Amino acid sequence: MLNDFRSSACPLCGSGAIAAAGAIAYETPVRFSSREIQLERTPELWRCRQCRSGFAQNILPEQAARALYSEADSTARWVPKSMEAQEMPETLAELARLCQPGARVLDVGANAGDLLDFARARGCETDGVEYSAAGQAALRRKGHGVHASLDAAPAGYALITAFDTVEHLYDLPRFFEACRARLAPGGRLLLLTGDIECASARVSGPRWWYVTYPEHIAFPSRRYLRGRPGLALERCARTYPSPGYNMPWRARLPVIISRLARGKYQGLPSLGPDHLLATLRASAS
Repeated sequence: MLNDFRSSACPLCGSGAIAAAGAIAYETPVRFSSREIQLERTPELWRCRQCRSGFAQNILPEQAARALYSEADSTARWVPKSMEAQEMPETLAELARLCQPGARVLDVGANAGDLLDFARARGCETDGVEYSAAGQAALRRKGHGVHASLDAAPAGYALITAFDTVEHLYDLPRFFEACRARLAPGGRLLLLTGDIECASARVSGPRWWYVTYPEHIAFPSRRYLRGRPGLALERCARTYPSPGYNMPWRARLPVIISRLARGKYQGLPSLGPDHLLATLRASAS
């Protein structure tokens, strides 16, 4: 497949103050969600000096990516688990704080609906946005509302969640605008995504494990999140993607030292929390 899509400015903030950080080596065989693909060009990681975010170059055009998402079965790649089994305690605590009885919740990138199951168990009304036909079918079987795109979702949500989702998006400014338009006044947007400024990412650069998926193309910084129009950054904490990544130091340190010495360090085991858990509150106006 021809992965020739490039940006002349930062696709997150629009600044022209961008620079290449190096070539990205995807794991082979290359998989986009559950689909095996072959790419013609070498992908690259770039950084923005203005907003401090990262983004990928030489990626698939958006239409090709959308087609792959629609055809793929992400539920086959990521085995459904309860939220309690797959999320860190601080992530569960923030999600539980925001999932109040009667609240309308929309999960973007809902996959098989694990997060929505968590919300519904706490008395929430639940909808999901999911491109994959297999994912949509799984949501319907569980009785969650289904939307094929964020644009198709109505307004008035108390909570919109996007876990491991924003890194997949071609137009992050538009995503935040769309979320703001669908939140009730004072509603929250809760994000979980990789932290491009974490210690592991700084040390491993374009080898960082989180950028080595062809689906992952945008890596927002804290500075970027603080500047979203109509959304105030209420909380932002560093965490891990799941408990399994939070290894004891006595186990992780020898592995890190060995991989650094061989020039093979890709950010795992992590030098510390490598994800951002961010809560943004919609303005009342």
